Amino acid sequence: MSEQTFRSCYVKNANPSFTVPKHHTHNIPPFNKRLLSCVRGRDVSRWEGFYCLPAYHHKKEGQRIERRRHFNAHRAKAINALVEAMAYHLHLVSGTVPVSFTTLAEEAGLSTRSQSGNLSITRATRAAQTLAQWGVIHYRLMWDKVTKQYFPADIEVTHLFFDLIGVGNEAYKKAQNQQLAWINLDLAKAGEPAISLTEARRRQKQKLIDITWKRRKATQDIKAKRKKAKAALLKDVAELRHLAAKQLQFEMRQGLHEGIDMAGFKHLLNQRIAYYRKTASSSDPG
Repeated sequence: MSEQTFRSCYVKNANPSFTVPKHHTHNIPPFNKRLLSCVRGRDVSRWEGFYCLPAYHHKKEGQRIERRRHFNAHRAKAINALVEAMAYHLHLVSGTVPVSFTTLAEEAGLSTRSQSGNLSITRATRAAQTLAQWGVIHYRLMWDKVTKQYFPADIEVTHLFFDLIGVGNEAYKKAQNQQLAWINLDLAKAGEPAISLTEARRRQKQKLIDITWKRRKATQDIKAKRKKAKAALLKDVAELRHLAAKQLQFEMRQGLHEGIDMAGFKHLLNQRIAYYRKTASSSDPG
């Protein structure tokens, strides 16, 4: 295998591109559509800023990065696909991208799965690091010490993001103020006071955290049910039926299964045991 052939095939998706999620049926704001049109019509990896602006390490504040060559073809394509995904999801008023890097990677064709099913988003995170190094975006990962998990990255675009795409920051500011005016009009109709851009940004970030907590709570509930089911399946058949029957009896005392007869009780009992087995054997957390 030649060096050229090897270098051209060391990534699984050599031509990543953003695809709108199938479950997204809403219309995005006109300015977001304009951003997408601009991104698709140019190679943002050839942005002039990459040649003349200073770059700094995204984690080590103040440490300069000396760039000696242009991005290779795979990094350039990853940057283009990631920027398009960010343009689609950009929340105009807050200037944030309210989705995780995992979501961006999957929609931009930058995620891969190993044979064992492990997800990798390395190409997306490296492209994001490049954008952060040149000040196009800012992001930080928030670690929750209690659940030992990261929150979705707090991604915020800068004025350079719009120069990179080719629309200019002034056009963005105009669209941002128009969007804020619509929000405040709705708030006024509801009898609530108007908000500033700062408050809109705070609310949007809080909304993302709230959604994360709800999803995490649902996942924890599912894991707890699976743990109980697996523990139940360690018991013999008679003990398992006894456990399920006691649970149904408790539910009946709470007013559930009203009017049920013996045949109905046995049917529910068999359903419950089947549920235990299915839940315990399932590997899908959602």
